[in-house]
Amino acid sequence: MRTIEPSETTVDYEHVAEIFKALGHATRLGILAKAVSGEFCVTDLQEHLDRSQANISQHLAVLRERGLAIPERRGNRVCYRLADERLAQIVKLAVDVTNSVSRGGLSDEGGPQQR
Repeated sequence: MRTIEPSETTVDYEHVAEIFKALGHATRLGILAKAVSGEFCVTDLQEHLDRSQANISQHLAVLRERGLAIPERRGNRVCYRLADERLAQIVKLAVDVTNSVSRGGLSDEGGPQQR
């Protein structure tokens, strides 16, 4: 198994955990997955996630507070975009890992186990 080497600076695992907590809800992951394709507004998410505007706004507040989504006013609408494009990679990787685990787990090298 590979170990994770700390970078030259000290890693703040508490902060990393806070980011993962923000990612740890299906609605927020759905919001970020939608954001991968570009900027979006709350009304876009209502249709995509089948959630109320109030519910989506609550989840967007968590993403904003953690610095994961950036709001931009467009007339009377507020649209959002990913704060960092690497979030798209995190969401994709999480989906890939979940799919691999569902099919029988991961090997020590990080890919699906060979049987």
